[in-house]
Amino acid sequence: MDANSPSVSSTSSSSSTVTVQSQASTESAQETSHSGSRHPASLRSSSQPATLRNAAFNEISDGTWTYCIDTPNPAPSVKGFGNVPIASYEEIEAMGDRKLKVCTVTWNINEKGAKVLNHLAQKIRDRNDEMDSDIFFISLQEIPTTAPTFHEDARRILEPLLHGHRLYLSHRAWSQMVIVFIRHKHIRYAIQPQPLFIPSGTVAKPVRTKGAIGVCLRLYQRFIVLIGCHLSHATPQLRVQDYTKIVRELCFTQLAKFHGTQKGQIFASDVVIWTGDLNFRVTAENSVNWNDVEKLREKDYDDVLETEELANHKSKEAAFSKFNEPPLRFPPTHKYEPDTDIYVPKRIPSFTDRVLYWMKNSEWLQPIKYDCMRGASPSDHKAVFATFWLTVINKPVPERYRTQKSLENGNSIKDSQKSLENGNSSDK
Repeated sequence: MDANSPSVSSTSSSSSTVTVQSQASTESAQETSHSGSRHPASLRSSSQPATLRNAAFNEISDGTWTYCIDTPNPAPSVKGFGNVPIASYEEIEAMGDRKLKVCTVTWNINEKGAKVLNHLAQKIRDRNDEMDSDIFFISLQEIPTTAPTFHEDARRILEPLLHGHRLYLSHRAWSQMVIVFIRHKHIRYAIQPQPLFIPSGTVAKPVRTKGAIGVCLRLYQRFIVLIGCHLSHATPQLRVQDYTKIVRELCFTQLAKFHGTQKGQIFASDVVIWTGDLNFRVTAENSVNWNDVEKLREKDYDDVLETEELANHKSKEAAFSKFNEPPLRFPPTHKYEPDTDIYVPKRIPSFTDRVLYWMKNSEWLQPIKYDCMRGASPSDHKAVFATFWLTVINKPVPERYRTQKSLENGNSIKDSQKSLENGNSSDK
């Protein structure tokens, strides 16, 4: 349904008060008081918006925890897919160009404890002008298996960092984790998110888990799939196999229901942002001095990036051939000596940590900034971030609405002036 359409959805507004739970939703206040026990995964209709409850992490299986805060929809309004309010003309007008800013961050933390996220938090603060966004997506790899409360500690460290945002979803699968924050004023226009974890192998490995966590959500009029991954470190062929399996098996019931199909694969969405430790390597020796960033030339980047593994697989259409990447102009992010800005000797530095994107319409997603977190890192990887403009409303507000609004405002001013004149006359 078009967000500008005044038509009423077939889903009645009263149904939004029904609380139905899913593995992506939080437990009720009564259930969360027993946070030490394991809660079974349950199914929730994808036709439900998020509704506010006291939230806690829900352990849905060994090594997997999900947290999704839900938000109230207090005002009665016209509802669309997922029983989510359709934005009014007034709200669309206030949005200006109908775009939201998205920031995605990926970091392989090299099995460090949750305190390492204080480093990431400080880096985000330092670059707040560039990274401040309406949607904030963080993907973490190589979480230590000896940190069973890492997901809770991560929330406590990162949530205060993003003022005006709410934690929309956090999903941990063994040593991988994704976190989504959304600016508070926009959450009521998001349907219940659906997270899925696809392991590279038949069974997920608890240590350095390979595979991907995908999150499907719809915000305003845009279906978005966010993917955080850790592909195989062994061989290029295994990395391609990982990619192929993830694309094949990452299917979302929300997309299938919306399009009326049996499968809701990622390319049925409007936008896909894929980030993580892709592990693709620079295999050819080169003479580039990556430590002297100021002297790097465009040609240095182009020569290396044209021959590295990811470019080769894309050109052969073996992996990520449909995806674009913002212009990459930062040094390789792996492999460093931890707590230094020095590459490990006798290893060719590689661009293992990437942000790629795909969109159904070229006007819906535009990259803004793509960079790594400069300076020493406590991990052997540096964090990488990218920001985008995401168009979430298809059509601008009709001119007739602006004209009507202008007339109403003009009449209101005239009425105020007339009242003021009448008041002055009575004083005399």
